[in-house]
Amino acid sequence: MSLIEAVTVPKWGMTMTEGTITQWMAKEGDSVAHGQELLEIETTKVTNVVEAAASGILRQIVLKEGTTAPVGALAGVIADESATQDEIDAFIASYADRLGAAGDGQAGAVAPRAIAVGEGVVNLLEAGLAGEEAVVFLHGFGGDLSTWLFNQAAVSETHQTIALDLPGHGGSSPLAGGDDLLARIVAAVEGALQSVAPGRIHLVAHSFGGAVAAAIAANQPGRVASLTLIAPIGLGKTMSRDFLTDFIGAERRRPLQGVLERLFADPSKITSDMVEGTLRFKRLEGVPEALTAIADIIADDNGQRQSIAGQLASLKCPVLLIWGDQDQIVPLPQAADLPANAKLTVIPGAGHMPQMEAASTVNSEILKNVKAA
Repeated sequence: MSLIEAVTVPKWGMTMTEGTITQWMAKEGDSVAHGQELLEIETTKVTNVVEAAASGILRQIVLKEGTTAPVGALAGVIADESATQDEIDAFIASYADRLGAAGDGQAGAVAPRAIAVGEGVVNLLEAGLAGEEAVVFLHGFGGDLSTWLFNQAAVSETHQTIALDLPGHGGSSPLAGGDDLLARIVAAVEGALQSVAPGRIHLVAHSFGGAVAAAIAANQPGRVASLTLIAPIGLGKTMSRDFLTDFIGAERRRPLQGVLERLFADPSKITSDMVEGTLRFKRLEGVPEALTAIADIIADDNGQRQSIAGQLASLKCPVLLIWGDQDQIVPLPQAADLPANAKLTVIPGAGHMPQMEAASTVNSEILKNVKAA
């Protein structure tokens, strides 16, 4: 029987409905290997690559470069030499019928919702089947729940998942500054989670979100089943304070793009829509003040102000740290700054956003740490 494998527009993120083919990295007739990068697709958030799901020959490119197509659309066909053109044509026709049955590409899309907490609302996006445990994603400074574009959908295939906008970010209410700001952010997140996932939780957090997750784990050690921190603040003094101030100060597209490029080892990941969306967010009422207050509790002229090593060292649950070896924002900490109970995974060729730049590796590490609980 002939091997015929589909190359489709993937669903990156629970709200993604379409993508644009920006580049094919292989030509029709090329032999391709499982896991080989085949094509590049741009979404409204970020640009990423699609890998071959099987080895064979790229027999036909269905969607040309520049084409925008819905999630699930057939982009190309991988087949072995024994597959006839009639078989491939029939396979392509079957995909056209399948896509038409799915409607306008909105199938499976879900929308965030706002949960009332003590000082406003926390915006969150739920996915996966409800269960006794949930995997919770917390983004970093200046981000939002779309930080987990390439992660939440993958993890939600087997787990209930919740991605949150931290207060002062995305659709969540900004909070006024003060010495207790971190504690108030933690309380808002805890309140929202108690409403939607009252059982055990696995926390996955990035950068500033790592300090929030560490505090939640310290407050509720019996509830937090595992902790996966990606380039968290609080493990050493060194970080790029300039990134924080430049992010807040960038009021036009070009300066902001330059700031966002520091997050990635490969700055081509950033799309124009990502820059424009960040600009719109920064212009919302109360957001500049909220970001300034958060930046002030993250770092000052002497470096990082938070320390999470003691909180992590006291935990009994699995603690995993993931870092890109090219992180320009929060560089790899010294071995002496790492708690003995934490496992460290370093990802070569990734910057401060390995969950986007090396999503499959990060997703595998997240799931292994969840399973270890």
